[in-house]
Amino acid sequence: MHASHANSGFPVHRTRVVSGAGDEESFETKDSPPAVAGPLPSSNVRGNQPLLPATPPILIDLVTGADTLDESLDLLSAAAMDHVVRTAGSDVGCGVVLRQHKRSPAVTGTSEQVVTLLDWEQEAAEGPVIDVLSGGHPVAVLQRNGDFRWQQYSGQLQVAGFGSALAVRLRLDAGGRGAGGTGTVSDPGQATAALAFFAQDEKAFPLQVIAEARSFAVLAARSLQMAIDMHAARSLATDLRSALDSRTSINVACGVIMAQNRCSYQDAFAILAKASSHRNIKVRRVAEDILQGLPEGAPNPHFSR
Repeated sequence: MHASHANSGFPVHRTRVVSGAGDEESFETKDSPPAVAGPLPSSNVRGNQPLLPATPPILIDLVTGADTLDESLDLLSAAAMDHVVRTAGSDVGCGVVLRQHKRSPAVTGTSEQVVTLLDWEQEAAEGPVIDVLSGGHPVAVLQRNGDFRWQQYSGQLQVAGFGSALAVRLRLDAGGRGAGGTGTVSDPGQATAALAFFAQDEKAFPLQVIAEARSFAVLAARSLQMAIDMHAARSLATDLRSALDSRTSINVACGVIMAQNRCSYQDAFAILAKASSHRNIKVRRVAEDILQGLPEGAPNPHFSR
């Protein structure tokens, strides 16, 4: 069950702070402790999208040394932790949650406690990360004592040894134009992601730290989108190579059958298909078994070398 969002329509107290990440606005409502709902319109924001700087920042390298997307997420969580620790001035754990269409959520973190808490949140569908991923505010902050929005999650937070949590949405776009912390989740097939920060201190995430986390999220979103695209390209290349290998093996095996039986390609392939069905294995496996029986063994296609 998704937690209800704090009603920011009737603020009792409002505070504004200006930082490098743009104006933020903090609300205290009758229903919840401070929560962040921003960004506010300012000179560096146009509509719902932040204006890009004249010189775009260097992207975080999440690909070099990372053979899988999970390893890229590990690099991102470590980089995010280092960035926020410098601002918060205290120990902070960090995690990343990535949701992709028709895939289980990918969860990683800088400690076992972080990963366990993020896994629990995904299962229970309750907590600040769930809030930002489901299209709520782009930032969600939890101070354990006195915060009644996610009561079960607050208990889990205490078990993990944390006093506060901060979740920041990473906006991912197919064209690699991530806009961290802004926009809404409109396309059900679009990947969504969030950074999560955890600290023992119950007041570890004041507005200055939140602003820095949001600023980092813009860079992180672009970097993560690039990593996703790169790993997808690698996977596609591997699949294409496998398909070419498979087709080559089948074609050569069909040639062997044609020579042995003086039949057409269609008849040779039908023989392979019948053997595949009879042995309950793939046609490629039948073809490879035939080629292994050749005097010189199975040939190697040039594109697999």
